[in-house]
Amino acid sequence: MIITTAPHTSYRRIWQLSWPVMVSNISLPLVGAVDVAMMGHLPDPAFVGGVALGGLVFNFLYLTFGFLRMGTTGLTALAAGAGKRDEVASVFIRGHLLAFICGFGVVACLPAILWLTNLTLTASADSLSHMETYLEIRIWGLPATLANAVILGSLFGLQKMRLCMVQLLTVNLMNILLSMLFVLGLGWEVAGVALASVCAEWVGLGLMVVIILRPSQPMIHKIKSVSREQLKDRAEWSKLMAIAKNLSLRTLLIWAVEALLISQAARIGDVELASIQIILVLFGFIAFSLDGFAHATEALTGQMVGNRNPSGLRIMIRKSCILAGFTAVLISCILFLLKPIILPLMTSQPELLHLTSQIWIWVLAIPLSAFLAFQMDGVFVGAASTLHMRNGMIIAFSVFAGLISILSVGFFDRHYLDGLLFAFILYLIIRGIYLVACLPSVMRLSQTSGS
Repeated sequence: MIITTAPHTSYRRIWQLSWPVMVSNISLPLVGAVDVAMMGHLPDPAFVGGVALGGLVFNFLYLTFGFLRMGTTGLTALAAGAGKRDEVASVFIRGHLLAFICGFGVVACLPAILWLTNLTLTASADSLSHMETYLEIRIWGLPATLANAVILGSLFGLQKMRLCMVQLLTVNLMNILLSMLFVLGLGWEVAGVALASVCAEWVGLGLMVVIILRPSQPMIHKIKSVSREQLKDRAEWSKLMAIAKNLSLRTLLIWAVEALLISQAARIGDVELASIQIILVLFGFIAFSLDGFAHATEALTGQMVGNRNPSGLRIMIRKSCILAGFTAVLISCILFLLKPIILPLMTSQPELLHLTSQIWIWVLAIPLSAFLAFQMDGVFVGAASTLHMRNGMIIAFSVFAGLISILSVGFFDRHYLDGLLFAFILYLIIRGIYLVACLPSVMRLSQTSGS
């Protein structure tokens, strides 16, 4: 009974860690929603398609290094749970070294990236032209984006959720305001939304450096005490590289799912492409809302695995899933009731409004299908146990891609969008079920970690 009422396994504690992330996370897809809405009110759907494709490519680049955020969270939470504060600082420094090396390395490769995207993506000439404009500007924010991801990973692992909220709200709200200024005020169209993102990321990074590394913060003293020998520790670098290998493949497959959705819709037409992009923006709202519970789960899982508390871990997983499931139902109800308000905010194009309304039922199914996958991701990230995450994603992606191939045989019209979204729902469900089946491996880690 003592364990069931322990502060770190209570509904109250889970909610305390979740709500700041949920509030700030909503602002992240809001950036995409504002961008799509502004492009959607321009006369040509190719503007929406260009931003969609540019965002797709940029997300591919970002997700390639997604291990920086998730790996930092898991390793930080485990080190903090085991009382290894020096290792927390070492993880912070290693993450930033990789972030800047990888970020500026990708910037240098931009010409090759543009050549490959034009070679592989199928869309109208106007959409591809807008995509190039977007990427040529947006790429300069990637080093800051990756560094911000490391900072978020550290803060999540240390359960500093309110500082996470400060960072996310600063970056995302500034992005929104600058987008409105650059597009509506200055008429810069696609270039405006790209430049707004770059400015917001670098300002957000500067703000967090000032906050985290000011003299009164304990982190700065730990960072100063880290020796070169600690930073060169091959065992710790090996842990990070193992996480990087598994999570990079996993996140690239996540990107590939969205890429398939967008590319298959683009084969039908610009209106279908824009409709799928609107649904993916809404998926972003759903995902980042539910991710508040997933991020709380990451931090608490790392703490309990680090200090070897399998009973508390089991209770926390159950309670966090209950909270996330209840929230998923609530989100579906809100989307059902607010459909007449949401769709006109996203676009004023009659044909796009009609098509998106026809496939709205799939939007309602997304929260119920996705919450378990997100929660299980939180458990495995917190435990720095990424092999099962990779394997589960391989299975889910294979089913998704195979089903799309089957559905595309014999017809390729607007009804195909229903098939695409059905495959997407099934892919989300498979992710969650597979990781639930793998939970015993995390329980074993919580019994042996630190021994």
